[in-house]
Amino acid sequence: MIDARVDRIQQPDTLRFSQLVAEQESVCKATSCCDNFFSYGRAESPFPVPDDIRFEVSGRACPGTLADPAGLLELREAVSGFYARNYNIHAEADRIIIGHGVKGLVLPIFTILAGTVIVPSPGWLGYLPQLRILNKPYYRLYGHYAAEYRILPAQLKAMLRGLVKSQHLLILNNPGYPTGNLYSEKDLMEIAAICREYNTLILANEAYSLLTYDLSKFVSMGSIYPEGTFVLNGLSMDRSAGGLRIGTCILPEGSDKAVRDEFVKVLATVYTAAVTPVQQAAIPAYLPNPAMDAYLHDTREIHRIMTTRLAAQCAAIEGVRTIIPEGGFSFMVDLNSMIPEIRAAGIQYSNALAPAMIQHPYHIATVTGEAMMAGYDDFYIRFSATDYDGTAALESYRSDPPKTSSDEDAFFMKHGAKMAAGMEMFSRWVGDIRSGTFRLEKRVD
Repeated sequence: MIDARVDRIQQPDTLRFSQLVAEQESVCKATSCCDNFFSYGRAESPFPVPDDIRFEVSGRACPGTLADPAGLLELREAVSGFYARNYNIHAEADRIIIGHGVKGLVLPIFTILAGTVIVPSPGWLGYLPQLRILNKPYYRLYGHYAAEYRILPAQLKAMLRGLVKSQHLLILNNPGYPTGNLYSEKDLMEIAAICREYNTLILANEAYSLLTYDLSKFVSMGSIYPEGTFVLNGLSMDRSAGGLRIGTCILPEGSDKAVRDEFVKVLATVYTAAVTPVQQAAIPAYLPNPAMDAYLHDTREIHRIMTTRLAAQCAAIEGVRTIIPEGGFSFMVDLNSMIPEIRAAGIQYSNALAPAMIQHPYHIATVTGEAMMAGYDDFYIRFSATDYDGTAALESYRSDPPKTSSDEDAFFMKHGAKMAAGMEMFSRWVGDIRSGTFRLEKRVD
């Protein structure tokens, strides 16, 4: 009864994460275990939605008319100004499309564009299921630790040279996800030159761009390769408003009218339009606003403190390889140096890492393997540094901002103590793997 294309879809990491936690909590409850669970799996900002957006949502009447499938003109004009101020991208409103979150804008792009898709690994799982639904051909471009998992120009060129000479689409996350790595302007220029040479468009997912710890280092691919880049962003990550499901797409400069028309046609077919009052509420997020600028600065600094310190604690564990992120609130752990010991413990493939870490007494809840586009033989783990009270941390930061590195260490230990304790437990888990004392329990998936 089930179409094979749907059966091939990997379960979304959020669902798998929730199920693993629920199952282990049920097991522990039966044995009267009251130990903590350490949650590193939810890639959602812990901070409150900015007041200007929240008040707009609560104060809006609900209009009975549908919005333009491309998005409200007032919102698109606000997004246009926002990109000009922050990214040096000058796109008129007609080049901007508002969608139901970034994920809701990916499917129309995959649908309307001919050719194959090149997907980075490690990367975000959200692309692969949509490609499989469409039965669209794709290739994985594997990153490596030595290059901090970035796409290397020479590697990309070698792949494109070997493909059929037709149009292709390269996915580029910047800052990277789940790695938190950052592409320099030189990196982007080299990648863009290769894409021009080999008739390759780019889907630039820049959802974490305003969470780049040093904003002066971020360069949008839309400013480097404007004629060939679809620039995606939204409110989920930097404005902590994932529940609003507002995403934005800037079409390539000089796009034919047919590109926009077909994009909007697919979008309208799938879900008609993003919710009208939510679009109205999103407008203040893109207008010049000192309060919003302060919110972005403060939350970005807290993300930097919490994420880099947790990653540094992780990197100090013997046998673990970790890149300290330059943006976002996640980082990736590479355990490939421990493959013999991991397999001796009964963990035969990368997806089995998550159930191995959640089991008693470790209770480490996160996502692994295919959730990061990893192959079965790439033992990767994603840690999200978001398990703390974001409201309390924001209030504390605003009342007494850390001034020194020692102050930041103290801030981390005050608000991120549970995450730090969980990393100590992860160190214990790694030690048990290395010593041969860990065994994977059998469970029903």
